[in-house]
Amino acid sequence: MPRLSEKLTLELNAQMGREFSASNQYLAMAIYLDDKSLSDLANFYYRQSEEERQHALKFMHYVLDADALPVVPELPKPKSDFESVEEIAEMSLSMEREVTGCIHNLVDLAMEERDHSTNRFLQWFVEEQIEEEATFNRLLDVTRQSTNLLLIDQYVSRLEPTGGPDEGA
Repeated sequence: MPRLSEKLTLELNAQMGREFSASNQYLAMAIYLDDKSLSDLANFYYRQSEEERQHALKFMHYVLDADALPVVPELPKPKSDFESVEEIAEMSLSMEREVTGCIHNLVDLAMEERDHSTNRFLQWFVEEQIEEEATFNRLLDVTRQSTNLLLIDQYVSRLEPTGGPDEGA
């Protein structure tokens, strides 16, 4: 694999930071939900936090394998006070949509630089984001339709994070 360009290394490192930041944000959401005794929903967000951490590590290892240096950026403090489960679902969907845009921008950059290895690496994330957005779209729909937090809490057990399109393969 050819060495990554400086620009692509910078952008992949930035995405690694965004994934770590999402992990922290989902962790803060899980803690809030756990404190509200919404254990199934909290567990969903704990798992989502770990999944985002694993995504960050995929970026880190890819950069290392491409003979470049991963640099973990300073991370913003996550929001920890929420008005409702609906707010959490809205924020989650918004975060995933933002990540989708960033992944697409990375693909565009890899194609522009004719870096086929990086483009191939990023395709996993393109597929993953389709699943992530669908999951949070469904969760938001349910939270908007139900005023019963216990039903929402039970519903989320069917929204298991998948780990990605080829996880376990």
